[in-house]
Amino acid sequence: MLKKKTSKKRGFSLDDMPTLKVKKNAPLKDYNPSAFFEDIDKVGGALLECLCDNDTEAFIEILSAYLRVNRSRVAKKAKMSRSTVQHALSKKGNPTLRTIAKIVHQSVA
Repeated sequence: MLKKKTSKKRGFSLDDMPTLKVKKNAPLKDYNPSAFFEDIDKVGGALLECLCDNDTEAFIEILSAYLRVNRSRVAKKAKMSRSTVQHALSKKGNPTLRTIAKIVHQSVA
């Protein structure tokens, strides 16, 4: 029997998460997860902690998440194209230390 071709695995998106039902008048606060990545000090501290722990995967993940929120601004400051920044931190990308340093320097500067 022939195997059916299936589509590629879908990437993660916060938009695809189900909405939870909450009791009426429950005390809830609005929370924007991307707000963390707008605070340069928090992102810089998290990146430094990853380097101290020798956790390169977490470093790339945090930097990539930060750039999802601020990609255009960082690319402009680093004098790089958005696609170069995006490709450098993709799963298939293999950025040089110089590229990462340029991105990080402009991200936290």
